[in-house]
Amino acid sequence: MSTNFTLILLFTSMIFLSGCEEDLMPSNDPIHHGISSKEGEVIDDLSFAFTNDYSDTLSNRLTAHDGVILYFTMWCPVCDSHMSQLRSRIQTQYPDVDIIFVDYISKSVAYAKDAQQALGYTDFPVAADVNDTLENYFNGTMATTVIIDKNFVVRFHQVFKTSDEIIGVLNTL
Repeated sequence: MSTNFTLILLFTSMIFLSGCEEDLMPSNDPIHHGISSKEGEVIDDLSFAFTNDYSDTLSNRLTAHDGVILYFTMWCPVCDSHMSQLRSRIQTQYPDVDIIFVDYISKSVAYAKDAQQALGYTDFPVAADVNDTLENYFNGTMATTVIIDKNFVVRFHQVFKTSDEIIGVLNTL
């Protein structure tokens, strides 16, 4: 076996085994796959199907919170790292901001709940995007992060890079 073939096989195996089927190094570009960001737009009310068998709307969530963060996860190691930052840094500094992890991969509330429990995120709301509604609305892919304020204005719609960037937006809510 040639060295090049071995290296390619090893790299491909690492990507496959990590559970990340998408770009491991998301760009800083807020535009995904040719569809522009919704930053600055006033959006419609959204519905969520949570893994605790509870349904809710964005408008209801915003009555109790200063803003909502949606983080699109596929439960891979990169997403786990980002979600850990949202849990440890953002949630503790901004308890009046609702953080919702959006499982856009499982396509079932039961499967999303299994992933949530297996990875230890039972303390956070997880919305199962069963019909791809949120994925299509926000063009959500791995690590897409959306911050929505009380007026339904999208304040941030980009791929997660750092929690400092999120904090900068949250400080303006």
